[in-house]
Amino acid sequence: MLAPWLRVMWWLARPLRRLPPTAITVLGVVFAADAVLLAGSWPALAAVVVIVAVLCDGLDGAVALVADRATGFGARADAVADRVSDVAFAAALWRCGVPLAFAAVCGALALMVDGVRRLRRVPSRVTVGERPTWAICAVLACGSAAVTSAHWPLLVCASVWAAAGVVAVIQVARPSDRSALPPQRPGPAAE
Repeated sequence: MLAPWLRVMWWLARPLRRLPPTAITVLGVVFAADAVLLAGSWPALAAVVVIVAVLCDGLDGAVALVADRATGFGARADAVADRVSDVAFAAALWRCGVPLAFAAVCGALALMVDGVRRLRRVPSRVTVGERPTWAICAVLACGSAAVTSAHWPLLVCASVWAAAGVVAVIQVARPSDRSALPPQRPGPAAE
């Protein structure tokens, strides 16, 4: 599933290699913020803008690699942009009609996954709760708000986000292998 996405990003990055990768990163954050502004009155357009923000997130790194312009600053800017976008996607849920507290929990869980990952120093551990999960939930919430006034589809999207966030926090918080677990004491012998 990841390979086709990467192929598309590399294909799109080639003609854009003259653009500064960090400009694409900033553009992605602008689109994420625009999604929040649009979600309340134009949720279908907000869904499209979330998709464009996600495309920018994939393109910035691909352009940096294709153009041989990857830098530490760009990597840090991308990480900050990812977190800002995660919170923006959670805010889009709220603007579509998810209760503010629930949307805030979703945003906090997205931030917590990355925070625990960095604290535990397990950057390569992929979980069920990553940017694609948050983006899909935001797109589906915006799309649902565009076609129905029912609140249950929004609550389903937020519930999936929250459940994936909880599982992801557990996934990054657990030890990475058996050798990292504390030794177990033998229990009393069964007779």
